[in-house]
Amino acid sequence: MSKEVRHPGEFLNKLISERNYSQRDVAAKLDIAHSLLNNILKGNRNINIKIAIALESAGFENAKEWLTRQVKYDLYLAENDQETIKKRKSINDWSQIEDLELVPLSFFKKQNVGVNTSEDVDKIFEIYGVESVQDLKIRVEKFNPTYFRKSSKFKENKNHVIAWSLLAKYKASLLNISNFKRSYEKELLNALKEVFFEGENVIVKTQDILHKYGIKFFILDRPPQTPVDGKSFMSESNPAIVLSLKYKRLDNFAFTLFHELGHVFEHLTNPNRPELNEEEFFINSSKTDLVEFEADNYARNNLISQKLWNDFINLNEDYSDEIILEFSNKNRIHPGIVRGRVCFEYNEYYRKRSIITGLNKLEAL
Repeated sequence: MSKEVRHPGEFLNKLISERNYSQRDVAAKLDIAHSLLNNILKGNRNINIKIAIALESAGFENAKEWLTRQVKYDLYLAENDQETIKKRKSINDWSQIEDLELVPLSFFKKQNVGVNTSEDVDKIFEIYGVESVQDLKIRVEKFNPTYFRKSSKFKENKNHVIAWSLLAKYKASLLNISNFKRSYEKELLNALKEVFFEGENVIVKTQDILHKYGIKFFILDRPPQTPVDGKSFMSESNPAIVLSLKYKRLDNFAFTLFHELGHVFEHLTNPNRPELNEEEFFINSSKTDLVEFEADNYARNNLISQKLWNDFINLNEDYSDEIILEFSNKNRIHPGIVRGRVCFEYNEYYRKRSIITGLNKLEAL
């Protein structure tokens, strides 16, 4: 803390005493009310330009000296005021975060989570689970990805991926839903597949179903260079799934959701595999390839069972729209999901024109 600076009124009071003046006499010389002078001497009122000039005219040093003393005192108060100290620290922390590009601030500003200016830097610390910029640096450096589904085809900014991930966890922590019902896995999956087949208000209905069975769910936009499709993790006692909706296609939405449900039921809440109940893994962990492979299989086989798929491909040599729609209606599986798997396993169908493309669009949020 800087050396204490006294109010200039104390110095003036000393001069008045040394000259054996009364306060009323000095007030009259300065042409100000006695009460005003008394408050200046007590440090309750400031010496402004008018009073400084009056003091100089009355023989109490020059106006510049009085104004300099007043400014020094005001600065002293500001530098030692806790609110000012906090504000200066916030500005400094915000500048460091911005300069080091630790956090995509423009992304957070769009998310309506209370991050808009340097005054909100504590909210960033809260979301990242840290207390300082130094802690934030360490958090970013050592962050391990939770169960993710993402594309390797696009450029990735690690700090942006971390921001999306931690904001997802923060937003999930604010949700209060029913207790998780693991035993209702099949009932949950069937309810979701029926919603997919109907193809109306898919996102809203999906959220309602997942919340009913105790799985937190929402859509979260991505900052630039964040090629994530979705993420699953434990949010207190509830599993949580967050999707980015990178592609506005029902088949992609369905597969990504079921991929994350694979993590929920095969890993995060599986009592027979407690070693996989952890929330986070290192990118180069030997577990990562295994759990991602298992989640893909879970999605593929629960959207269309392997037996049903084998029967379909064994009975058909061509996968025209008519054949896909017939299979779709017979088994109540959305045609976009069927064609999506056909295109995945038989690449030549990907670029063929199809009326199913129009049926595969996901509604806007």
